[in-house]
Amino acid sequence: MYIYFLVLICAVLPAYQIRFQISGLPITLLEVMILILFVVWLVEKIKNQKSKINPPAGGQNLKLNSWFWIIAIWLIVATISMFIAPNLREAAGIWKAYFVEPILLLIVFLDLIKTKKDLNLILNALIFSAFYCSVWAICQKIFHFGGMMSTEVWSAPKIWRATGLFPQSNFLGLYLGPIIVLTFGQIIANRKKYLWFIAYSLVFVLSLAAIILARSNGAILGVLVGLIFMGLIHKSSRKWTTIALIILLLIIKLLPVARNYVWQEATFQNLSGQLRVNIWQGAISLIKTNPILGVGLDGYQNLIPQYQARFYDPITHQLISVETHPYPHNLFLALWCELGLAGLIVFLIIIFQFFKFGFRELFRNLKLEIRNSDSGKDNQILILSLLASMVTILVHGAVDTPYFKNDLSILFWLIIGLNIIIDKSDKMRYNINMEDQKNNMDELFKDLVQKRKLTKIISSSSLNKKDKDFWIKLINHLDSEQTDIFINLIENNSDNIDLLNKNLKDKMEIISSKNFNLWENILKEEEEMIKKLI
Repeated sequence: MYIYFLVLICAVLPAYQIRFQISGLPITLLEVMILILFVVWLVEKIKNQKSKINPPAGGQNLKLNSWFWIIAIWLIVATISMFIAPNLREAAGIWKAYFVEPILLLIVFLDLIKTKKDLNLILNALIFSAFYCSVWAICQKIFHFGGMMSTEVWSAPKIWRATGLFPQSNFLGLYLGPIIVLTFGQIIANRKKYLWFIAYSLVFVLSLAAIILARSNGAILGVLVGLIFMGLIHKSSRKWTTIALIILLLIIKLLPVARNYVWQEATFQNLSGQLRVNIWQGAISLIKTNPILGVGLDGYQNLIPQYQARFYDPITHQLISVETHPYPHNLFLALWCELGLAGLIVFLIIIFQFFKFGFRELFRNLKLEIRNSDSGKDNQILILSLLASMVTILVHGAVDTPYFKNDLSILFWLIIGLNIIIDKSDKMRYNINMEDQKNNMDELFKDLVQKRKLTKIISSSSLNKKDKDFWIKLINHLDSEQTDIFINLIENNSDNIDLLNKNLKDKMEIISSKNFNLWENILKEEEEMIKKLI
């Protein structure tokens, strides 16, 4: 039951926009759902422990392990930043929504997800959320409702942008970007399952259309880089991705319109870029006031008006913007402002750990049976799409803040959680595989020792040389059980060897002495007689 409630939460992440108060405390529908799930799950775990009911094996094997201290330090840094913030009440709300609740959901997530089916349910829930958000954005364009007007070019009329279910177009791009890349991974993994292939492809196309209608250049760039990353890392598509990338670069090089557009975007010469540069300069000035501890949670929004300069048209010198934003349109500057240098460092460690785990799984010894199986190959595609989705987040993070929102912080930790689960499950399968190999080697060694023992008995017997050669060839075709039977029979009574020798030789008269493949059938016929003799 809990797993389906978790799936529901993942399917309705945009529900954080439904806000209300409980006893005067602001809260969202998404937060209520997370807290209900965690409390009910925790009570059940405590009851099971008191009843001495062992937790499921999946929960035992999916502990945070090396992630525990990283996440603990992350929460400690966030807690310190909450207490040094200029507004403790506002900071506590951010601490609860963006730091504590995502980790609570991660803990439940790691305990509940035990099978590939569970994992696919979570992925499908996220992809479903991308589907209805994208459909809503496209309907805004078709039926002319909602959206927002935005100034994109100096002194030009405002341009309409889709927002989907969100209040701003950038929010739509921030949410859809990493899910688009995960969807592409599912397209590859399900290319032989036609219905799923068509469904995932439809969501992929609709989501791309949505971020284009949102004019979210950061999301478009992030998705593009994420897909290129997947193509270059995935061996079977590396060649074609490289060719496509070269063609794209040639088009940009040869077409003046494309070249000028890319140059303006890359050098922040357009209006959006200039506004961001102005915001970044203000953020850097704010960081300089306390580079170690930062200014605390929600500190940027409270203090930035003192440091961000007004923005004027560089040609007409007309005042363009005095607007400040909750965060400085750069993930790394936002982390440094809100959490201090320690928070930024811990975040980079989280990213390093994530990619270390992912690449370790991707490049684990490919000769292992686990990697040659369909399950192993599917896991590789999923891991690759998870890595690419994080690349999308980081690239988009260069021009926006893809963490400091309820849905984005949860999505971030769900992507990490999926990586942890695959890493642990692959380790489990790897250990089982290695244990099986060890057992097989033990059996092989035991069989070899027994066959050498039987060979030694035959060699020292009273049989003539021809009969001894016959037996030595026969021994190579015995399984371990038959070898043990012959040894026990001969050791109990040395006369039995003559009886066995005569019986087998009589049978062999009708079979070519070179046709050793039929000896196994003969031995099976003799097993009952041999057991009776013993």
